[in-house]
Amino acid sequence: VLTDATPALGFTPSTRFSGPLQAIVAGDMADDVVVVLREALSNIARHAHARTAEVDICVHDQLTVEVTDDGVGIGATSRRSGLGDLRARAERHGGTLRVTPNEPAGTRVSWSVPIS
Repeated sequence: VLTDATPALGFTPSTRFSGPLQAIVAGDMADDVVVVLREALSNIARHAHARTAEVDICVHDQLTVEVTDDGVGIGATSRRSGLGDLRARAERHGGTLRVTPNEPAGTRVSWSVPIS
């Protein structure tokens, strides 16, 4: 996913993985992680005008996928179908999606689900 996103972004996102990903994340949850990464990175490429992005995937008590950028932040728009889909995918696993400002600039997308 990161390799596919690099041309549209114009840079390679930094990545960090923590915890036993391969042992715990499989099936539908693994598919959802791929969708979350694709949507978050494509939003950065299309809207953020970012120079950098970071991807952090962590497995401990829960699985968290966090994507941050240093772009212009999330603007006011009535169309958020991609983020709505990510929220629904999190809720299907009993989790959450949070989209917040990233200080000092940009956006933070945090998708978290409990490990069952």
